[in-house]
Amino acid sequence: MSGKASIRGKAFDAAATEQARRYLEEGRETFRYDTFGSEDFWGGKLKLHEAIAGEKLGGKGPGLSPKKALELGLKVDVNAIPKDVAAALNKGEVDLDDPASTLVLLKANAVVGVTGFFGEDGKTLRSFPCAHDLQ
Repeated sequence: MSGKASIRGKAFDAAATEQARRYLEEGRETFRYDTFGSEDFWGGKLKLHEAIAGEKLGGKGPGLSPKKALELGLKVDVNAIPKDVAAALNKGEVDLDDPASTLVLLKANAVVGVTGFFGEDGKTLRSFPCAHDLQ
């Protein structure tokens, strides 16, 4: 046996369970928030943020509404939606066909797997990298 203490039985099971829990949590955090430095690719080269924002919000084309984003498979973390926005949603006061509503969700970091990077004004979407992109 080496100089290291051996962990056996219940202590081993507890240590393995704790390690697995930590790995799972770290994986969730990576999946949810890490962009792996892809901001320049998605924003600088592909200009995906311009298509998301749409012409009315400084981009190009019609923009991407929350309704369309959900149809395409994006998910929203309901726990990340700001309370005032959640209240307005519950009252039917949020236009889910308006790309401006998508930007509100992005700014709140409520869209799972993607991150919106905004300009200094806090309103202009400048990059839209996927946290778990295909690079």
